[in-house]
Amino acid sequence: MQPGEYGSGVRVIDVGVQPIGFVAIGQLPTGVIAIGQGATGVVAVGQLARGVIVLGQLAIGIVALGQLAIGAAWAGGMLAVAPVSGPYMLGTGLFGSLPFRALRRGRWSQFVARRMSPRGLGVRLVVLVAIAIAMWFVAMAPLLDDLTRVGGVFRDPPRELR
Repeated sequence: MQPGEYGSGVRVIDVGVQPIGFVAIGQLPTGVIAIGQGATGVVAVGQLARGVIVLGQLAIGIVALGQLAIGAAWAGGMLAVAPVSGPYMLGTGLFGSLPFRALRRGRWSQFVARRMSPRGLGVRLVVLVAIAIAMWFVAMAPLLDDLTRVGGVFRDPPRELR
C-alpha cells in the first residue's frame, strides 16, 4: 500500500482484550462474529452475549439461547422470555412456542399459539414492548455504534498527521 492510500477499513480478525473486528475473540469482543466474555455482535457467543443471534449464559438479543435468555423474537433455555419461546424449564412464550428444530428449518407451521383473553393480550403486549425497549438499549444500540463508528469494525480510525 502506498503512502496516502487507504485500506478497506474492515478489521477482519482481532484477538485479545476488547478486540474489535469482523471476527473478534477475547474478553469484551465486538464484531459481526464475537466469541468471549461479554460478547457483542451480530452472532455473539459468550457468558454475557448480546446482539442479534446470541448464545450464552446470559443471552439478550433477537434470537437468544442460553441459561437466562431474553429474546425480542425467540428464546430458549433454562429461563427464557420472548414473544415466541423454544424449549425452556422456566419462562414463557408470550404468544406461543416454536421448537428450535422448526425455527432452524423455517417451519412456522409448527408454531403453537397461546390462548389468551383481551386483558392477557394487553399485558403480553406491554411486556413485549418492555422487552423490545430493553433489548434496543442493552444490545442493539451499542452493537450498531460499535459496528459503524469511526474506529469501529467497518471504519478505520483517522490517520495521524505528520
